[in-house]
Parts: sequence; C-alpha cells; structure tokens
Amino acid sequence: MHTRTKIICTIGPAVSSYEKILELIDAGMNVARLNFSHGTHETHLQTINFLKKARKEKNVPLAIMLDTHGPKIRVGKLPNDAISLKPGQRLKIVEDENNSPDEIPVHPIEIVEALSVGMKVLFDDGYIIAQVVEKGETFAVVEVLNTGTLKSGKGVNIPGANIPLPALTDGDVKDIQFGCLHDVDYVAASFIRSAHHVLTIKELLAKEGKSDILVIAKIESTQGVDNFDSIVQVADGIMVARGDLGVEVDLAKVPRLQKMMIRKCYKACKPVVTATQMLESMITNPRPTRAEVSDVANAIYDCTSCVMLSGESAVGKYPIETVKQMKRIVQEAEADFNYHGFFELNSQRDYHDVSSAVSMSAVKTAYTANAKSIFAFTTSGQTARLVSRLRPKWPIIAVTPSEKNYHQLAFNWGVMPVLVEGCKNSKEAFAAASNFAMSQGLISFGDLVVVTAGVPFGKTGTTNMMMVENIGEVLVRGHKGFGPKVMGKIVFVLAPEGYSAEDLEGKLVVIPHCDNTFMPILKEAAGVILQNYIGDSSSEKYAALLAKTFEISVMCRSDGAMSVLKEGDEVTLDPQKGLIYRGSEEKPNCTLFPI
Repeated sequence: MHTRTKIICTIGPAVSSYEKILELIDAGMNVARLNFSHGTHETHLQTINFLKKARKEKNVPLAIMLDTHGPKIRVGKLPNDAISLKPGQRLKIVEDENNSPDEIPVHPIEIVEALSVGMKVLFDDGYIIAQVVEKGETFAVVEVLNTGTLKSGKGVNIPGANIPLPALTDGDVKDIQFGCLHDVDYVAASFIRSAHHVLTIKELLAKEGKSDILVIAKIESTQGVDNFDSIVQVADGIMVARGDLGVEVDLAKVPRLQKMMIRKCYKACKPVVTATQMLESMITNPRPTRAEVSDVANAIYDCTSCVMLSGESAVGKYPIETVKQMKRIVQEAEADFNYHGFFELNSQRDYHDVSSAVSMSAVKTAYTANAKSIFAFTTSGQTARLVSRLRPKWPIIAVTPSEKNYHQLAFNWGVMPVLVEGCKNSKEAFAAASNFAMSQGLISFGDLVVVTAGVPFGKTGTTNMMMVENIGEVLVRGHKGFGPKVMGKIVFVLAPEGYSAEDLEGKLVVIPHCDNTFMPILKEAAGVILQNYIGDSSSEKYAALLAKTFEISVMCRSDGAMSVLKEGDEVTLDPQKGLIYRGSEEKPNCTLFPI
C-alpha cells in the first residue's frame, strides 16, 4: 500500500547483509542512513555497494544518506573504556588521554573556556549529570550528581553554553569526500548551529564537484533552534534530532520545538525528518510501547516528511518487523489525516513566484475536478517538492530524467518518482507517469489527473503550466449508471420500430430517450447509452427498470454520445464511473501510453 510519509532506516550490524537490505526495502525503507559516527570507510563502502545493487534489483528509488560524526563534544579513551561513577565523586576534565582514574579526557578541550562554576555538564545523553565546582585555564573539576557508568566516546553536553565549534571536523571532511567519491544522495550534517555551517558544507560539496548532493541540517542544540529561520532557508532539509536536542534544552520543550520546526519546514518547502527513539523499545522487544506508537502517529499528524529508525534497525533484535510496524502506524495515521483541511489552511498564503502559484493551483484543481493523481514533470525535482509541500491526498507521480533526482525524491513526502532517461517531451513524460500509476493500481481508465510541468519542457526552474488530462481515450462522460463494465460495438437506435432483440444482441445501443416501447428490443443488448437531457426523469426511470429487469449495463445523460460516437466503434461502457472510452483496459484499441 502506498504511504506518503517516508521511512529512514539506519544501516548497522543487524541489517548489514545484502539479504537484509532487500528485506528492509520490501518492508518499507525509502532512505538508508549510514551513521559515520560508527564503522569504517571500508564497511560503509560495502553497504553503499549493497544499497545500489539492491535498489537496482528491486527497481525502486532509494536515497542513500551519509550522517556525519559532527563536531560533537565527546569523552576520549578511558581506562578499560569505562568508569563507574557515584554521587559526590569529583572528576577533572582534561585533554590528555594518559590519565588517572579521576580524570576524564574530553575533546575538544576548548570547551573549558565556555564553562563556569555552577554549570551543569551532561554525559551520555544526559544520563550522567555533573556540576562544575572549579575551573582552571586548561581544565575544570566537576562533581558527579548521580550514579552511572561512563564509557569512552560518549557525548558531552553543556546546556546554555555558547561553544565555538566548527561546522566540520577534519574527520567530517574526509567522510564527506568519501561520500562524494561514492555518490551518496544526502549528507545529514550533525550539530548545525548556523546558516554559515550549512554553507560551509555546501562549499565543500561544490569543491568536490558534487553540488547535487543535498544537505540535511540536524538541529541538536539551543543555537540551532535560535538560528532555525536562517538555517531552514539555506539547508535542503531539516532533521529534528531529538536526542542531543533533548539534552541541550528542557525535555518538556522538545515537543513544542518539534512542531515548530516541522511547520516552518513545510512552509519553506523543505522536507523534515523526525528522529530519535521513535520505536526504541523494539531494539529488544517485538512490540513497541503505546507511547511510541502515539509518538510516530503524532509526528505524521504534524506533517513530518520522514520518520527515522536509528538503533531499532541498526542493532535491534527485530529490525525488519520494526520497519513493518512503522509502516503500519504510518498507514493508520495517514488514513485519518484531513488533507483537504490542511490544504485550505495553507493555501491562503501569498505565493509570489510562478512555480509555487502553479503548484498550488494544481492541488486546488485536483480537489475541484476529483482527480486521482498529480503528475509532476521535473528535471531538478523542485516541481514535485512544491506540490509535496501542500500535502495533497493523492500520489504525486514525479517523472524525472535524472537518476540522482529519482533517488533523492524518495525522501520527499507523498512523491513517487519515475525515472525516464532521455525523456524528450511532455507526451513521453505523461506516458511514463500513466504506465507507472496504472501498474501500481493508483489510477484506472477514465480517471482525471492533474499535470504540472514547465515550458519549454526539460528546462530547470520553469514550472509554469498546469493541465487536466484523462487516462485513456475517454469519448463520453455520463451522469449515472447501472450495471458492470462492458465492451461492445456501437449501434444508434433513434426509434424502436424496425429493430428486434436479435438485431441488437451484444451491442452497445445509443438511444435519445427511453420508454416501454424500447424494452423488448433492448433485452439482449450488452449495454444501453442514454443521451437524455437533465430534466428527462421519465427516461431515467425506464433505463433503471431496463437495467434491473434484463441485467444489462446502462448509462444516463451521456452528453455528446450521438455526435462523438460512430456506428461500429468498439468501445467500453463503464456505468459506475460514468465513462465511455475507446478499446478496453486489458486490450486497448489504440497504443494508449507509448514511450
């Protein structure tokens, strides 16, 4: 079943094999996250190769996201890699790792400059709390406030401190260069605190000749929250990284900040990821908690673009079942979402650029015309993203000639990418979108779809056209009908005189009105097409009686049938949809969607 909210899975030891990656894709993974805080370039390269092979084998879009280590403050190497702590114990924060048991190496040591007596220092996501009791030029002494075991490499947070950390560490630069070399789709940049940090990473990507790799800014600090408005303008997307964020700020504020960031992201037309501990208990248990299920569902009600699994998929006991569970929650929440209400609320904004205005008009037209899908023909992916921002209830079929954009669009809410390399014009793009949507059961013959694209076709940044199209060659639309879909040849009968039931057996008979004189000759017909006017209720009563008595298909108020249809035409009558179209869905009389 098609879901709109995308699922990000962190790849780790539990799912590192090729077979497990295939299972993740089948379970619902749209984006694969590689956490460069762990593993080596060698192991990550193997994973990247597996992912590319799997998405090709499955013939699906799958984005590969490199998540940087980032300039996080971390504990260095401890004696035996861990020390046990108890309340009242005093520890000295130092740089040197050749230390005594009462010293903790922390990198970068420059954080000491930001410390002052009385400040809290939080270790391991806040599970161990200490307070500064003394400060020197190159060290600080803290007193432990609770029991815990501190391990090497664990994070350190100092709420309220303004620490001048760089956008990238030397290790991050090497990791991103590695990602460029092996053509990842996204870089999730950790500990982004300003727009300048995002631009620094984009400059590095440009230097490596990979400006097409998109940057997701992870908001994990008070500074990141304070500078969010400027960050969201330059980033290609946002990750609400609730782990470190929940340590840096009061935990009670995290839900409000999450909602704020999601809201500002869809207004800015940027995808947003809700991350951290979404189904945490499934690392060890086969079922999530009720609170976790509600957490995922509420993120979807808030209109997050993606939900992310971290340890659940990377090291959990039940990684595949966790993804399946996540998808079930997504399906249930999306089934209950008020898409039209969301659009009405968010379409009141003034859009001052042509592309946004056209995209909004496309969604509005789809609601008005009761269309079944929106086709977005896009070179850069932006057309599809503009439609996605408005959260329409129909699938957004994004046709693109770019393989990079094809996989990157797997990240965006509601977008189902279709790759058509060498697509020359809108006719070919429409054929590709139609074929894909039909094969997925998203649309059927006679459905209306709204198309948005740019003219001239294929030129980036020119979304300036919107139109409504039929799926298939629809000849006539009726008002209401009775009976199943049937196929046959057209015969016109203006009056019943001169015809017998045998003459019309198996035919689709077009009549201008209906009364009891038509009943005997129509009983063997395959179907009846009544071209009556709206006030002719008497004909419709006889048509309904005809359908019930002889169990034949009938369509009323078939406007234009007499002029559009030709004697002997082989067509399909679909009374339930109120359509007459050429050929059949199984064997069209024409080449319906040539590519």
